[in-house]
Amino acid sequence: KIEAGKMEMYLERFAVPALVDEIAAVVRPLADRRGNTLAISCAPEVGEMRADQTKVRQTLFNLLSNACKFTERGTVSLGVRREWAPSRSADEIVFEVSDTGIGMNEEQMGRLFQDFSQADASTAKKYGGTGLGLALSRRLCRMMGGDIVVTSEPGRGSTFMVRLPAEVPDPVGAPGDAAGTVTPGPSTASPGNPPAS
Repeated sequence: KIEAGKMEMYLERFAVPALVDEIAAVVRPLADRRGNTLAISCAPEVGEMRADQTKVRQTLFNLLSNACKFTERGTVSLGVRREWAPSRSADEIVFEVSDTGIGMNEEQMGRLFQDFSQADASTAKKYGGTGLGLALSRRLCRMMGGDIVVTSEPGRGSTFMVRLPAEVPDPVGAPGDAAGTVTPGPSTASPGNPPAS
């Protein structure tokens, strides 16, 4: 389905703090393996959202596992908040994944969200991976009406910010039915010129 450019979306209502606790339990051993501290901040007031829980989970896991991989004896953080988005006239759930790892320069960030691309060849050789995780994560977020943007500085770490509508609308062509097939948007964008949110 991914290769064909189509993925199904199943929308459901779920408690964000419970999902964050579940993801933290899975990621903590990855953080511990490299001597990292995992810091989680998600107030109960964040409440519920309506989205594809599996895709939200996969996106956060991809971002957190990358942060753990590229950080050694540092801190990996996940902060979650609900905020009003004037452009939507609705609430968004904002997930912010930060690390104190190797960081990236502008050129490296420009390649981040391309399929089979990593920051550079030396990164791929040292840390492994296919370079598909971030491209897929961005596609999943865009399917749900959100996006991912990144800020980073070499030697100081990176921050990935995921913004998703608190109420993801039904897919086009599936009125009243939460399950539907959606064609995701383009998978590349310049981090130096992120899409307006």
